[in-house]
Parts: sequence; C-alpha cells; structure tokens
Amino acid sequence: MSEIDLSGLKIGMENTLSIIVSDENSAEAVGYKGMPVLGTPHLVGVMETACIFVHEFLPENHLTVGISNNMKHLSASPIGATIVAKAQLTAIEGRKLTYHVEAQDSVEKVAEGTHIRFIVDSTKFFANLEKKKHKLGLL
Repeated sequence: MSEIDLSGLKIGMENTLSIIVSDENSAEAVGYKGMPVLGTPHLVGVMETACIFVHEFLPENHLTVGISNNMKHLSASPIGATIVAKAQLTAIEGRKLTYHVEAQDSVEKVAEGTHIRFIVDSTKFFANLEKKKHKLGLL
C-alpha cells in the first residue's frame, strides 16, 4: 500500500460519547434474563464507537476498522444510568491506531482497556465486501 497523509492525527487526541442505559442496551436485551444492567456487548460497542472520531482527520476514501478489543468490564450500571465513554489515541504505527478507552457512570469507572483500529482504503474495502456478498449469494 502506498503512503497516506496522516498529519491530521496526533497522539493524545480524544473523544467522548455518552449513552443512557436502557432496556435496549441491557444485558437482558442480549439474552441474560434478570440482568437489568448495561450489557457488556453494548458497553464495548460504545467504547469502540468513541474511537471513530479520527475519520474526520483521514484522507478522502479512507476509514478505520476495528481489529482488536481488550477491555475489562469493572462494574455494573443500572437502567437509567448515564455512561460516558472516552477514547484517547495513544499510538500511531503506520496505519495501525491504538487507543486507551474507558467508561464511567456518575459513580465510578465501569470499564477500561485498549482498542486497535486499522486505516483502510474505503474503495477497496467496499469492493471486497461486494465480492464477498456475491460469493455468499447475497446479491
């Protein structure tokens, strides 16, 4: 792959994203009956989504895709709690971006970890996706 201009990205950049715990993003929503708390899959999702803020700093026709999550869910958050996820860009290694991510409710930190994203050419990404859909008979 050719070199791309990543001068808009800086280590230390950060973003926050907030959600309110609801029935739709609870552990019960993913099958854990009797658990009216924020579900881990949704928590991981909001922490990962907080990382995509870098897209506005990428060259045209580029985006990032998640390739690795290493997160700890530290504490339960009940329905109605506000969760604030924070992502900080901690390393830029070529097209590989590493983030420190954490989330907290109004009482305490509820999760922390590392997320890695990779910068890809969106034209190639979507062309490959179309080829795969064809192979799967989805077209």
